[in-house]
Parts: sequence; structure tokens; C-alpha cells
Amino acid sequence: MDIIYLLLEAQKGQLNYEDQSDNIDSELSAVDESDIIKKWKKKIDIKDDDIMGVGLGFFLAGCDTATNVMSYITHELAANPDVQNKLFKEVSSAPRRSDGKVTYETLLKMKYLDMVVSEPEREHEKSLHIEKGTQCLIPVFSIHRDPQYYPNPETFDPERFNNATKRNIKAYSYMPFSVEPRSCMGTRFALLEIKLAIAEIIKMFEIVISDKMQFPLNIKKIGFSHYPASGMWLGLKPKEVAS
Repeated sequence: MDIIYLLLEAQKGQLNYEDQSDNIDSELSAVDESDIIKKWKKKIDIKDDDIMGVGLGFFLAGCDTATNVMSYITHELAANPDVQNKLFKEVSSAPRRSDGKVTYETLLKMKYLDMVVSEPEREHEKSLHIEKGTQCLIPVFSIHRDPQYYPNPETFDPERFNNATKRNIKAYSYMPFSVEPRSCMGTRFALLEIKLAIAEIIKMFEIVISDKMQFPLNIKKIGFSHYPASGMWLGLKPKEVAS
């Protein structure tokens, strides 16, 4: 469900999740809304300017994070041609509108694309009480690469997120957008943005690693983000499109 729609419904006091069990957005592996948000039906004072500000904030705040994720995904696709070929088969065979564009529903139903994006539902465990005022930092990067949770964590393996194996992912060991009430409200927008960009690139180009690319990547930390120390050097080789 779109965040702007949620805000508009909250503005009118008509936020209702009771009939959303068949929501197509459930196809997104990383989407898991908090029960607190699902039960939120109280009308609150939301101005049109607030909604406009949130929408603008999505484009500004999500620019660096989304492009960063897409850079790593394209790098892994270039380094793993078998994965890239499998993804191309799914994208190229997906239904399209008459103008050749991928539809919203089609994009969400691309299972392997979701697995690829999820790689770069869980049972709930006992809660942990944290005293008010305690500062907490969650080492998500390290958790996602902990062999205790993910065998061969440095291997790019989208199959970790197929329907059979993703059920075995331990609670709270996978949280690219955080979880529960503090989860990112731009999760759906970011995932759809990334998936659409990757799908369109894969449809038209073969992604290859440039001679300038340092491999494996030498990652450096800048603030809370991680970037390749020598940059991301990839090439796009046009595919022959059948007439």
C-alpha cells in the first residue's frame, strides 16, 4: 500500500487494514508492517503540506540509498552471469503493456527479481526490555553477513530468498529496512524503484565488469553508508533485440 494513500486515509480517519489480506504488495520479501501501524485508525491532524513534504522527502532521502543498492546489485549481476541470465529470462518473458512497459502488478510478481534484490517472516522471539534513554546501534551490515544466520555469507545467492528457504531465516536477522514501528516508511517505494530500474536495464543490456573495476570490492565506510573505495566501474553491453 502506498504511503501517500496511507497518509490521505489517516487524514480522513479511514485507515483500515482488515481487508488487506490479499494485498499484492505481500509479494515483496522485505515488506513487513508493524501490528501497531495496522491497528492505527485514529484520525490525526495531517495537513496537505505534510503529505507533500513526505512525498518530496522520499525522492531526496531515498536518492543516495536507492542508487547505492542498485550499484551493488548490478555489480553482483555482472560478477554472476548465471544469475543475470536467469533474471533476464524472467524479465524478458514478463507480460507488458502495449507500449512495452512493465506494469506495477507484473513487477511485483517477478519472483526471481525479488530474490535478487533481497540478497545484496519470521517467528517472533521473546521481547527485550530496553530502558528509556538507552542509545542503541544495530549492526545490520554485520548481522547480514554472519555465518551463524547465512551460510557462505559473502556469496551472492538469491536462492536464500526463494519460497522454501526464506522461511528458515531467523527472526530479526534480516532487516534492510529495519522492523516493527521504526521500519522505513519508504520500503515499498524503494523496492519498486529499484526493481523497475534493474528490470529495464536487464531487458536491454548485459551488465559486464569494466577493466577499471577492483574485484573483489574494497569497501570503505562513510558515516552509516558503505562505498567501494575505488568506485563502481561497470559496462552495459546492448543486447540484440529480436525484431
